[in-house]
Amino acid sequence: MYHIYSINYKKEGQVINTFTFDVTFYPGKKKRMIVPQQYYKHFHSINTIDYGPYKTTVECLAHQKNNHTIYISSPLKSTINLSSNKQLSLYVHGNTCVIPLTFGVFLAGFQKDQFPLGNRTKLFEQMSKAGEKLGFQTIFFGYQHVLQNKRKINGFYFQHNEWKRDIFDFPTVVYNRIPNRKIEHHPEVMQVMEIIRLEATIFNDSFFNKWEIYDNLMKNPSCSYLLPDTILHPSKQKVMQLLTHHPIYIKPIHGSRGDGIVKCQKLSTGEIECHFYQNDKPKINRYTDEESLFTQLFPNGLKGYVVQEEIPLLKKGKSAIDFRVHTNKNHKNSWEVTLIGAKFAGKGSLTTHVQRGGSIHVVEELFPKSQADRMTSKLAKTAVHLANAIEKSIFHPIGEIGFDLGMDQEGKVWLFEANAKPGFSIFDHPRLEIKASEVFSHLYKYAFYLHNMRLNKAL
Repeated sequence: MYHIYSINYKKEGQVINTFTFDVTFYPGKKKRMIVPQQYYKHFHSINTIDYGPYKTTVECLAHQKNNHTIYISSPLKSTINLSSNKQLSLYVHGNTCVIPLTFGVFLAGFQKDQFPLGNRTKLFEQMSKAGEKLGFQTIFFGYQHVLQNKRKINGFYFQHNEWKRDIFDFPTVVYNRIPNRKIEHHPEVMQVMEIIRLEATIFNDSFFNKWEIYDNLMKNPSCSYLLPDTILHPSKQKVMQLLTHHPIYIKPIHGSRGDGIVKCQKLSTGEIECHFYQNDKPKINRYTDEESLFTQLFPNGLKGYVVQEEIPLLKKGKSAIDFRVHTNKNHKNSWEVTLIGAKFAGKGSLTTHVQRGGSIHVVEELFPKSQADRMTSKLAKTAVHLANAIEKSIFHPIGEIGFDLGMDQEGKVWLFEANAKPGFSIFDHPRLEIKASEVFSHLYKYAFYLHNMRLNKAL
């Protein structure tokens, strides 16, 4: 049955009346929408229609058959990629008819002050604005905001430049932005994740297992040459053998932000020099006795670690450079590169992570334009190829991957890490910060694809 109600959609501070109709599609030859005569006064002036990333002209007519059905022509349905909805909600703003969408962001770390998401608040405001331009309202929520008995969310949303809170139905699509593995495995978070999976389509469901990603890519002849030699659960003897040939990195397969990484190299004196973090501060130890090394740095053994050869990377001055390449799915379910940044390791740091003192740069800052263009083109092509390969081994929807890529002095690209939850610190650079809206808009474009797939019962 037809109903009209006011919900949280606003334009320029005004509450927008949202109409919900039953939908009937008809063949037709023109992009037309035919609404009940009783409500034509709300629609008579529209000449365009917006649905997610799609916008097109439309002719609006009236019918007198009933007061609860809207008729959509096949050309209009096809042009805006409208799913086979049985009902359709929409609102009118000026001369435009908008089919509104909701987008959920599952988070942790909410606070009680005016910035509910702490130092991430401004970025999530920017995300919400990017979604609004595509007709989405964004709901930010944690496990504690899910009303399990009612299957609703008491979530936050950003509107008219202020944060508000309300109770919402579950959106059809949820973006998992849980910030770390410890929280991801919290029992209450895991319980709510099961509810979300039932009520919505969730993408970037969990952090990657680094070894599984590496192992799958090693089995792919088109990708294996991009990977440094890596060994899972190395023995002490294997570590010592590798050290006689080149420096190595020992990494936990479930680590992030550089946690647990140890760089080892054998000095001309025969000592083994190890760089690592202790209480978030860089440390350097030298060992003459290998047993002391393993006892102190790996008291529980090397199970759950990988050992990886060090690649001689391009340098600027004395600093090695690697690259963050951000890839996103679009509304056509295809991968695109949305951002490329260069990273230097901080003084005394063994990684380029910003949280560890690394610095961010635009590639064009570091190299002449022609060289920078060649490098970014090669990095982008490699990242899209890797994203397509990784996706084949992931059994849930994935809409973004952040790649840490290196380039050696001969120009060969290497993959160091693929991240299902790429950090936002890359936006700390002012020339990369302006790319944030483009990155965020792709989240909504992919959500639009998943939304339609869900309504068409393909997911």
